[in-house]
Amino acid sequence: MLTVRDFLMPDLGEGLTEGEINRWLVAEGDVVVVDQPVAEITTEKAVVEVPTPFAGRVATLHGAEGETITVGKPLISIEVAAAANAEGASGNVLVGYGTSDSAPRSRRSIAPSQRPGGFATVVNAAMPPASPLVRRRAIELGIDLSTIDGSGPGGMVTQADLEHASRQDGANPAIESPATAAEGDRVALTGVDRIAAERLTRSHRETPTATALVRADATRLMELRAELEPGATDAAVTPFAVILRLSVIALRKFPRLNAHFDTQANEVVHFRPIHLGVAVQTDRGLVVVVIRDAQSKSLSGIADDLERLATAARDGSIDATDLRGSTFTVSNFGAFGVDGGTAIINPPEAAILGVGRIATRPWVVEDYVVPRSVVELSLVFDHRVADGGVAGGFIRHLADLVEAPDQATADD
Repeated sequence: MLTVRDFLMPDLGEGLTEGEINRWLVAEGDVVVVDQPVAEITTEKAVVEVPTPFAGRVATLHGAEGETITVGKPLISIEVAAAANAEGASGNVLVGYGTSDSAPRSRRSIAPSQRPGGFATVVNAAMPPASPLVRRRAIELGIDLSTIDGSGPGGMVTQADLEHASRQDGANPAIESPATAAEGDRVALTGVDRIAAERLTRSHRETPTATALVRADATRLMELRAELEPGATDAAVTPFAVILRLSVIALRKFPRLNAHFDTQANEVVHFRPIHLGVAVQTDRGLVVVVIRDAQSKSLSGIADDLERLATAARDGSIDATDLRGSTFTVSNFGAFGVDGGTAIINPPEAAILGVGRIATRPWVVEDYVVPRSVVELSLVFDHRVADGGVAGGFIRHLADLVEAPDQATADD
């Protein structure tokens, strides 16, 4: 006897109330196994693969791609055998997932794996580990991941493994056509782009901002970076990482900028820990990764976290908890070869720092014009939280630190 069970849209982390269906990974009528990914769901800044807690045949997909589903509402309905239904999906559990009944649940003896958003799932032994990006690529190439021996850590399937398998099997990658729209066409914002648009509109509408700009001589900073011993850290210490470290030092002196503004309570919330947000460009759009407790990290620690989080954001494997909770954000315009700019505050934060490229420019030193490495720094701040004295003091102090950056390595 078959019964239909509803898998409810889960809370994908930190109390999210909804998620957008980025892409269905199955179709109605497909047979699925426990822990098989059935949908890609876009949350605030992450794209998360959601697996099914039930084995059976897909009866109904509740929503079209691009549609938003509220947490607790049916996401997918699956026909399951009565025996499996009585055992709670064949004895398998997805901790943190919602289901429409109160069937008893138990865990397999194998250890659960951690998925983005902080919820655990039972590992499907037949499916090797792979990033969401690799899973999507495998679907495009028509390759069954369970047939591949991964060469990555812990047997993880890599992009190189997929390309090798496609050559062996004679599979051809899908032909991608240029994403061009004819004049007059309408293109709906979806996924990360839609969420970013909503947040930026909210920031622009609700926040009375002002901007403070300064140029700094970064010649000594570039020298300091060159002096760092190779191998002193797992990641390369970039000039941007040095500026992040100096920004933390400046925030210690001007802590009013390390804050959120609560629009409902009309209150400023100041934070002791500095959770440093860093804007990272990915194929899915701009995301803000968070270096937590940056005030307690050395330059090498910040550099390591920056590389780890940026890599995870770009390959789609980042945990959703690493994309939330920032108290102050820094945007690197210089990564695009741009001299500088004014960013939009990441709500509900009180300020955002923009860092331009470091370029050789004429600079006056002791009445002589000489070539120096110069960087433009811009601080956009919420005038409800800080006045010109605080904002100007911060950006000037940061510029002074850039020109004499030895404090950046004080704790290394």
